[in-house]
Amino acid sequence: MRLFEEPYLDVNTAADWLDVEYATANRLVGRLEDDGLLEELTGNDRNRFYRASEIFEVINEPIDQLR
Repeated sequence: MRLFEEPYLDVNTAADWLDVEYATANRLVGRLEDDGLLEELTGNDRNRFYRASEIFEVINEPIDQLR
């Protein structure tokens, strides 16, 4: 549910949120990216930053469009 509060993250953030090791968080983030739930924004091989794009779009959509 943290993604609804903060739709941007890196692997270190995910590790902190989930209280898991970096390697575990990296695998989980990779799976979410493969499933299309996270979008990698930097294009880097290291120090990657992700966005939960669909969540980001919904929480930033004007209220009148949600009705």
